Amino acid sequence: MANKRMFTLKVVDSDVFLEMPLSTQCLYFHLAMRADDDGFVGNPMKILRITNASKDDLKLLIAKRFLLTFPDDTEGVMVIKHWRMHNCISQNRYHETQYIDQKSQLRLRRNNTYSLTEGVPIDDRGLIESQAEEKAISVSERKDSSKGKTEYSLQFKEMWEIYPKKRDKGQAYRQYQARIKDGYTAEEILMAVQNYADECRRTHRDEKYIKHAKTFLGAATPFEDYLPGKNDYAPAQGNEGAADFNKYL
Repeated sequence: MANKRMFTLKVVDSDVFLEMPLSTQCLYFHLAMRADDDGFVGNPMKILRITNASKDDLKLLIAKRFLLTFPDDTEGVMVIKHWRMHNCISQNRYHETQYIDQKSQLRLRRNNTYSLTEGVPIDDRGLIESQAEEKAISVSERKDSSKGKTEYSLQFKEMWEIYPKKRDKGQAYRQYQARIKDGYTAEEILMAVQNYADECRRTHRDEKYIKHAKTFLGAATPFEDYLPGKNDYAPAQGNEGAADFNKYL
């Protein structure tokens, strides 16, 4: 078990999370800190006692789908649903969970949340291959850059032309390629960028508050908030970084 864990504001700054009692929020953080590298917790009752939380706090986390439990499981194992949104662990530090049977029941949704009913089967080899390919792309880009011949796809160039903050183009391109690999289309990303750029212009947003493209296109997929189907592209004032949590439930 690692000594450091990360948390994304897309989850812990959401209204659904913040409206829970502080004791429930505290229990969530302690469970996540003690989870293994796949997000599994094998001793939730022990952690409940350590934090002086109640069983109602644990039941609320399960009811709100912050924790997933497994049918017919007799070990009391639970998993942090948004684990892969919170954490990205390098392969040289990653240790697979001992709860292999439970892990085999999980599926991974497009937004990197665990599910028991929808998504694709979890394949850690795919994660290794993805990291290897990303590293290869990075090396290739450095070589091309030294020759002044970095090549970007036409779709990316079109998107970059619109994006309101021109920083770290190479890193943004890697994130762009990763999202295409995840199944998003170039048209969807272009539409999200156009909507975000329009919002920045409409609200006269200071450049320092505009997301870098590498962040906007990152694994947490904040660009999804700017795809059709959202009621309002702009987040509530004073709630920068928070997102509609319903899409993660």
